Formats: sequence, C-alpha cells, structure tokens
Amino acid sequence: MASDKVKVIGGSRNFWIWLEDHGFDLTHAPKPTSPPLATKRGHITVDPTETALVIVDMRTYFLSPLLGHPSNSAGLRVVDELLQHPIPACRKANISIDIDEIPPSIVRGFEPGTNFEGGEPKNSWGASCRSGHDARQMEYGIFPSPAEATTQQDIWIYKNGLSGFWRGTKIEEALKSRGIKTLLFAGENTDQCVSGSVQDAYMRGWDCLVLSDGCGTTSPEFATKCIEFNCEGGWGFVLACQQLAGGVENIQTAPDGWC
Repeated sequence: MASDKVKVIGGSRNFWIWLEDHGFDLTHAPKPTSPPLATKRGHITVDPTETALVIVDMRTYFLSPLLGHPSNSAGLRVVDELLQHPIPACRKANISIDIDEIPPSIVRGFEPGTNFEGGEPKNSWGASCRSGHDARQMEYGIFPSPAEATTQQDIWIYKNGLSGFWRGTKIEEALKSRGIKTLLFAGENTDQCVSGSVQDAYMRGWDCLVLSDGCGTTSPEFATKCIEFNCEGGWGFVLACQQLAGGVENIQTAPDGWC
C-alpha cells in the first residue's frame, strides 16, 4: 500500500493510523480489524473491547416534568434517543457503560434555599417532602428510565465538579483497569458537564467521540455548535446515535467482527 495512502499519527506508544479508504483507525493496533464507523467528518475505526459509553448528568433535576421542565424538553428527547440507539447498541457490542453521578457537595450548590425546613427535607422548588421521602434523592438521582436500563456491569462514577474527570472521581482508574481507550460521550448539558468531561478526557489521552443527538442543553443553539465545532476540529469526533448503532450492526455482520 502506498505510503501516501497510510499515515501514522502520534507517538510510538499512542498512535492512530489514517487510511485513505477508511479514515482514522483508533484501535491502536498495527492493522485495523473492525469495520469503519461513520462520523460527521469521515469514517473512524474503534475497538469495542476498548470503548466505553460515558453518560453524564442524566438526572431528574434536569429532566423531570414534576420539577417544572417541559414534557418535550431537549433532555427528555436525549433520554429517548439513548434508550433507542446507543444503549442497546453498546449492549450488543459489549461496550462498557459509565454513568456520572453527583455527590452531596455539588447537590448543595444547586439549592437556592436550605436543604431542610421545619425538620423536613425541602426541594429547590420550595415544596416540603412527605415524611420518609428525601427531596434531594428525587431531584438529583438518575432519571428513572436511564436508571432502569443499567446493569451490574456498568460503572457508576460520583463526580465532584462539572467534569467527570476532575480530581477524586476515580474514573481514570476505572477506565484504565478495563483497558478503555475510546470514550463515547452523551448526557447533559452539552456545553457544560459533557464538554468539561470531553476536554479533560482529551487532555488525558483518551480518544473522544461525542454523540450529537445523545447530548442536550438548555443553552442557546450556538453553544452546542461551538462544542461540536471544537470536537470535530480538535478534541475528537462527532457522530449521531444512529451512526453508532449502524456501526455496531456492521461489526456484528463483518467476517472478523467482534460480536
């Protein structure tokens, strides 16, 4: 194969292979062994055994209509998309799923008032909870439908800042112990917690893919465009949830597929 059709990008220990016919190979192997995956800017190849889906902040606080959010919000559309395409696709391909949760220190920061009133927990909308119910659990727990889709094999990470990679979360140790090199990002908010996690993962050497319709935000549209522009141009790659699902189908039907 002509040298101008194959290029090695990176160093001796961490590199990609670019092939004219197949795009970027992110498997970190001398020879690509998995069918290419379509993205918004060409094709890439990943190894499912070294890939994880990172779901950021899909919590009730951001999503529940019971807390004043519209029933057709961008966040709930993301929930539907994740349940329809990426999560089932990752289960098929045995791709790990990591879920970022939030600790009490950050929960307190979201409270405009006090956590308790008259001896009872009080939620951020001013309503006291019934006896035996903790408002913080209701507001800050993972939204029910994504939570029900989890399994015992999934990794739960409690983050202590906007980024899931900020100090003390143990996510790096968890990913490295599983040999994970490629991360698929989804969740909320695109321009805040998802973006912070993507940038930190990128700076620490992981290969980053953002699921464009697997992320959502209440910010203006230009905020999402900015994140996707930077991801496509530097931090990694951007693809749609159906492109991931289609790539998994190709892997399963390939002669030397992983599944």
